[in-house]
Amino acid sequence: MVNNLCTTQFMRVCIANLLFFISLYMLFPVIPLEMTDRLSISIADTGSLFLLLTAGMFVVGPFSAYIIDAYKRKNVCIISSLAMLGCTIGYFFVQTYPQLMILCAVQGLFVGMGTISGVTLAIDITHTNMRSYGNLTFSWMVRMGMFVGIALGVWIYQWYSFQLLLYASVAFGLLGILFLSRVYVPFRAPIVTCMCSTDRFFLVRGWIPAINLIIIALVPGLVIPIFHHYTYGIVIADIELPYYTFVMIGFPFALILYRLFFKNDKSFVAISIGLALMFLSMLFQQFSLGVYSPILLGIGMGLVAPEFLLVFVKLSHHCQRGTANTTHFLSWSLGIASGIALACYLQHNNQGNSIVSYAIIASVVALIFFLAVTYPYFKSKRVR
Repeated sequence: MVNNLCTTQFMRVCIANLLFFISLYMLFPVIPLEMTDRLSISIADTGSLFLLLTAGMFVVGPFSAYIIDAYKRKNVCIISSLAMLGCTIGYFFVQTYPQLMILCAVQGLFVGMGTISGVTLAIDITHTNMRSYGNLTFSWMVRMGMFVGIALGVWIYQWYSFQLLLYASVAFGLLGILFLSRVYVPFRAPIVTCMCSTDRFFLVRGWIPAINLIIIALVPGLVIPIFHHYTYGIVIADIELPYYTFVMIGFPFALILYRLFFKNDKSFVAISIGLALMFLSMLFQQFSLGVYSPILLGIGMGLVAPEFLLVFVKLSHHCQRGTANTTHFLSWSLGIASGIALACYLQHNNQGNSIVSYAIIASVVALIFFLAVTYPYFKSKRVR
């Protein structure tokens, strides 16, 4: 079954989105610190920009179904990716806080449009009976792009410069567009849709899991900004490596655990254990236990994020798979942005030492919410 999934076209879309998210997430750890220094604004102001970027994703969402049906979705994805890279180049030239706000909001619009069209494109070129596997594979590539991007962004900023980081971000994005341009998409007759709808934007039946996923994503979001000493580097054998390098190492172990123990509709067990590992990760970080914290965080997110995608898919009706995927992505993005914004706010108010405590609280709340609310709701409402 996996061989049937791994077609050349599908792998090109996955690699393109891996590179797309590397390009995007390279910016996330360093933007708060860089823009605070350059524009002489507070770290709390720069943290709030991530909420503005996410708001741009939500603004374009209701119109996305119409856009990708009225125009060729591959072209929409390529144009949106190019526009996102244009916004990345804009960080070279921004000189005032209002300019930065506009830049982030516009970039959010194109990130949202590019992601929604990319998800739809991946589903369209996947055989019907392989789409659940395709959704998971696509999700894993996106999440790996996030980890690689954060680690690479910290490393380049630490050893070189913000300018080189922007060059690298654009280079990864252009490489992703090259892969995307090579994808062959069979002709599909346009579907007449309303200009504004929840289709491919938000799965209304998934609002409770969406709240849960936002709380979960707060945890990694809180430990992304580069002003954390432990995010900036962990020293192993006199070599300093970014925190998210070890998160990235932990992530593939989750895939191994999943294949060994969590197949055959075991979402409850996988998510519960994943959330418990995220809690342990933050608890270990509170006591500065080296690489154990990021590795456990990687394993925990590797178990939780893909299984939550299946929760959304199993709540969706026929032809709502794309909507389920987008809901998963937007919920995760809002949680990450909220975590970064909260971390920056705490840092601004001289409460940086309490950031890990907030992450511990968020992981506990997420686990309780899942056990008491999300899973009972899922059992009563699932349709697949």
